[in-house]
Parts: sequence; structure tokens; C-alpha cells
Amino acid sequence: MNDRELQEKHFRFLAAKYQVNQIENISVPNLLYLILRKADLGIQISDLELNYLTKNNLLATVDTIQLQQYAKNEITRLNSEFLQLRVKYRIPETVDIPINSSIYWVLGKLDCGNTLEDSELELLNSQGFTETVSLVQEIRYFAQLKNKYNATHHLDRFPESPLYPILKKLEEKEQLYDSEAEWLLEANLEETLEIYWQQEEQRKTELEFLELKSKYQVADYPDSSISSPLFYILKKLDENEDLSNSECEWLEQQNLHGLVTIDQQRKDRKIFAQLKEKYKATQYPDSEPSSHLYTILRNLELNQLKVSNLSRDLQTLLDNPQFKISEQDINWLFKEELHETAEITQKLHFKSLKNKYQIIDPRLPINPFYEIMIKLEREERLDPKQVVQLIEENQLSRSGKIAIAHYRLEAIFYEKEYKRTGNRWNLPSASSNWRKANEPDKALKVTDQINWTKVRESDLKSALLVTRGAAFRDIRRLDDAEDCATQAIESQPESHQPYTLMGAICYDRSEYSDGDEWFEMAAERGAVDTDDEIERIVRMTKDKDKRREVTEYLLTKNPDRYAWASYYLK
Repeated sequence: MNDRELQEKHFRFLAAKYQVNQIENISVPNLLYLILRKADLGIQISDLELNYLTKNNLLATVDTIQLQQYAKNEITRLNSEFLQLRVKYRIPETVDIPINSSIYWVLGKLDCGNTLEDSELELLNSQGFTETVSLVQEIRYFAQLKNKYNATHHLDRFPESPLYPILKKLEEKEQLYDSEAEWLLEANLEETLEIYWQQEEQRKTELEFLELKSKYQVADYPDSSISSPLFYILKKLDENEDLSNSECEWLEQQNLHGLVTIDQQRKDRKIFAQLKEKYKATQYPDSEPSSHLYTILRNLELNQLKVSNLSRDLQTLLDNPQFKISEQDINWLFKEELHETAEITQKLHFKSLKNKYQIIDPRLPINPFYEIMIKLEREERLDPKQVVQLIEENQLSRSGKIAIAHYRLEAIFYEKEYKRTGNRWNLPSASSNWRKANEPDKALKVTDQINWTKVRESDLKSALLVTRGAAFRDIRRLDDAEDCATQAIESQPESHQPYTLMGAICYDRSEYSDGDEWFEMAAERGAVDTDDEIERIVRMTKDKDKRREVTEYLLTKNPDRYAWASYYLK
């Protein structure tokens, strides 16, 4: 193959290499062949030559030549870029790193914004590039903060960015300078700024919580979160709002009893003011719940509650003497010149005493019954004649609570008199009154220790045996009652009382005709109340069949005399 053939073959080779499509009619030597030879030898192609290629529509050839000429300086550019990466990522200048080192791959990957794998980070560590590793960790942390605080559209990735210290402050919940907040606004980081304002609001709230805990002396309480129930409770206290029952229960469970006390004192002050208005005591200067007036007014209010609407616990509470109106309270009100309040209290006291003594008649006059009940509250004896008169006038029930309380006081009085004087005539009076007070066991106890051999007065012995027998009858020990009645008759055969007792015992046994004989013997000896005793027997009979039986017996025997018995057939 001669030179020309080699030139033509070389031309075709270069034409293919530099993307020349049409060369059939081109002979060598020619200008195109000259340009391609220079390009292949790495000689710089001039602008005139490039213009020639462009005019002949060899654009692909131009691109190929330009790329080839650009690649000729690639090693220089790589060295320059690697140097910049070293500086940028804090690789010490003194360290010699070959251009084919994997370190440059790691730095390049990092510079493209990719996350390094653990093995790549370990490579940097193994080479002792601690500053680089520290920088990488900060870049990674910066990216996390940007994601957390909605700042990902901010492109700067390096810690030198003004955003980085701002985000670190947000993470530590520190307060920003005004200039930092303005920078966020100018950088169009409104969402990040909004998070900061939310933090600021929370910081203020947390500070408020701390101040409230200090103010109300609960700084030692461990929970400092503003979601704690304590925070909302302290705010309510600070705003003079009443706590709910559930909130007070929570405080008790947390051993924060002092806060419950503060709440209760405030509630009590409000209630005190309302009660003073209601019960005409606004002129009284003291407004503290510790005042005796508050106790009186509170009890007035409690005692006006309707019993039917009360829970068992509240009723038990009201039964406590601590919550009762007393005579001493009324006297105290008069002493403090709270006359209107005292009069209101007196009326309510009368009403509460009527409830206590089960007097349901709303027309009951305050006199003399208020004084009577006051005396009973003092444990003072009543005038027996007055009690008898009121019973006879049907103003007082013989078996009502006032009468029973009176009989009880009488029984206690006669027992004390016996101990004081030794006069045994006080014993039947005591025993009789214990029976009327519906306490037959105490009536028996009065006569339990009597040495009957030393009772020489026949009338006293009879009286003692009759009242003892009646007490046995009250507790249905009829044989013992009969034995006492028999001994009483033996002691004083002319007294009507033991015969009346025997008649009652027979009626209890349904021996009505025998009982009538005993009642007749009692009447012969001066008894004028045998029919009353029979009526009492019917009234006190709790067995319905037994009551019907005795009632029918009486009505059959004498329907006119015992007309009252028809009432018990209903």
C-alpha cells in the first residue's frame, strides 16, 4: 500500500472518528484532512478552522473536536476541583492524597448533597480527618434541623449559614434575638418563624406555671409540663375561679392539700357574703370563714335542706351536733346586736327542734313549745303539771318524743335523788318514768339491787313490785310480771295498782274474761282508769291478729262502752 492509499485510509479513519458523514467525493490532501490530523495530534484548532467546519455543516465534528480539546485539560481541572473539596471539607494541606483515592469520591458524594454511608464516614475517621468528620456530622444535623423546622427549601447546607445557629436555638428552646427573627422573615422562612412563635408562647406559659407554683408554694411538685392538671388548677385559683369536685379529688390524691384549703376558703368567703345578705347580717364586719357568724349561717342554710332530698352521707353529716343550730348561737347573735338574724335563727331553730321531736303540725305555736324543747336540749326538767296539762289538752302526744324526753329526764332526776337522799320512794318514780320513756330494761335495773327483806313499808314494797312487774310485762316476760303482781297484792291487798297489772297480764295472754275480773277488783279498790289501761293494751298490741281478736272481744262484750275499739278494726 502506497502513501496515497495510506492517506486515504487514514482520512476515512479520522472522518469516522470525528463523525464526518460524507467523504466519497473528497480526495486527499484537503483542508478537512488537515484539520482532522491536527485535532488527532492534539494541536489546538483555530477559530478559522472551526468556522470552516461549521460552514460545511460538520457540527458533530466540531462538537467532537471541542470535547477532545476540553478533555485534554481534565487532569488539571480535577486537581483544581479536588483541591477545592479538600479546602471546603477541611482536609489538612499537609496530607498527600493520590488523585485516585476513594477520599475524593466520598468528598464528591458529600458535595452533591448525598448522605454518607457508615463505611464512608469510617474511611474519613480511619484517615484521621476528624475535622472533616465533625463537619459532616454538623451538615447532617443541620439537614435534620431544617427538616424538623420546615426550612428544607433553604439551600445552604453548611454550618456557616446564619440559619444553623437559629435552628439550634429553636432545638434548645432558646429565645432568638430580634435580628434573628427578622432574618427568618427576610429568608421567607415563615413556617420556621411560626414554630418559633409557638415556642415563645409555650415558654411564656411554662414561666407562668413556674411562677404560679412558687406563688402557691408547690414549687417542689415534680411535673413542670404545662399539660399537667396542676397548671390549669393554679390558673383557676389565680383567677378566683372555683375548683370542681374532681379537681379537688385530684389535688388530694397528689397530697396537695393546701391548694384544696385555699379553694375551700375562697368558696367559703363567697358563701359567707351570700349568707350574710340572705340572713340580714351584712353589717357584721368580719368576712373570714373562721368567724363564728359563718358557722351559724352555714348551719342555718344546711338545716333548711329538705330531708327527703338528702343523701345518706349528707343526712349523717347534718345529724352531727357540729352542724346543729343551738340556743348559744341565738344568744350570741343577740349579743352581737344581729337582731334580725337572731329572730330568723330562732324560727329556724324552732322548726329544726320540731323535726327532731317529730312534731308535724305546722300550726304548733312557738309558745310554750319552743321553751319546752329548749329545756329538753339543755337536759333540764320540765314542769310535770304543764306536761300533763298539754297531754290532756291533746297538744302533746303521750308517746311523742317530747313526752319521752321528759320521762327520761324525770327518771334520771329520781335516780339522782335516790342517790342523794337515800329515799327509796324515788325508785318507783324512776322506774315508772323509764317505762314511759320506752326503756323497760333501765326500769328493771332500778329495782334489780333491792334487798326486799329490808323493805318494811308495805305500800313502798307494793309500788316497787308493781313497777317492776310492769317492766317485765313490757319485755313480754309475763310469768315474772305475774309473780311481781302477786307479791304486790300480798304486800298491799287494798291497792288497786297490782290488780290493774294482773288484768293487763291476762289480756296479754288472751285471757280476757280473767282480765276483766282483775280490772273489776281494781275498780273496787279505787281504780278509775281501767278502761284507759285496756285501750292502751289495744293500742300497743303490734300483732294485727291479736289486736283484732281483743277488739272484737270488747265490741261483743259492750259495744257502747268500748266504741273506741272500732277504730282498731280499720
